[in-house]
Amino acid sequence: MRIVLTGAESSAKSTLTRQLGEALEIPFALEFARLYLEAYGPEYDYERLREMARLHRDYQRRQVPPAASIGIFDTDLINYKIWSEEVFGKCPGEIETWIREEADHAYLLCEPDLPWELDPLRENPNDRDRLFELHRAEIEQLGRRYEIVRGTGDARLVCAQAALKRLLNARHA
Repeated sequence: MRIVLTGAESSAKSTLTRQLGEALEIPFALEFARLYLEAYGPEYDYERLREMARLHRDYQRRQVPPAASIGIFDTDLINYKIWSEEVFGKCPGEIETWIREEADHAYLLCEPDLPWELDPLRENPNDRDRLFELHRAEIEQLGRRYEIVRGTGDARLVCAQAALKRLLNARHA
């Protein structure tokens, strides 16, 4: 099982990924696109996004080995699909195929109830609620389990921990 923190930008996905992984001693993978764009520059086109998606899969497999029974991911390929459709109006077919293959994913969907923070890689300060709903719709269309994470400060972490526990318990039910 892979627990994926997802949702609109600036909703504490990276912070929660690290906090949950370290506190529970679960292997985790940070957001690959951020690591890549910080290393190689913020410019991208359709082909570069496709390449990032491929590298994203490899990175996550290195960070959370397939043999690990559980792992935590800061975003998954649903993020790439929505990103590609928002920026380019289309999504590469291989990304959609890879999403269907990620059937072991369950989600902590982070509500955008935190203030948006300026960051050179962030592009959507004004439509985070709409992007949150796109993530929810995609997860529901795939029939995958999810829990919503909300709140500020320590309350957000407590909410995420409780939601993670519910997802793990549902797996065993």
